[in-house]
Amino acid sequence: MRYVVFLLAGIFTLVLSFDAVAQTSLTSSSGLSGRALRKQDRQVCTAASVQKSIARRNRAEFVKTCMANRQGERRAAARALRKQDRQTCTAESVQKNIARRNRAEFVQKCMAVRQGERRSAGR
Repeated sequence: MRYVVFLLAGIFTLVLSFDAVAQTSLTSSSGLSGRALRKQDRQVCTAASVQKSIARRNRAEFVKTCMANRQGERRAAARALRKQDRQTCTAESVQKNIARRNRAEFVQKCMAVRQGERRSAGR
């Protein structure tokens, strides 16, 4: 009887630890994982295709292009943020009078710090 209690306690602990790991692994910079973003895109694009009264035989192609457009918009926004960070960090390196040979390293570190701040603020 005593072993059954310990066995149940061990199983309960394992279940709780797996649940905690699953909850923490889903977060990313945007708050959603890639799989969750694709699922959300598919739902939004499918709803848009129904709303636009697209024939069922043409719906798959519409959803595919809609999802590609949404992903492209996200990537373009990420590129724009990286470009803005690079420009800001470069300007900061010039302002701090950092030597040219050390400037690239400074900009890389500065950009990493900015991305880290953005990720921590997004959570």
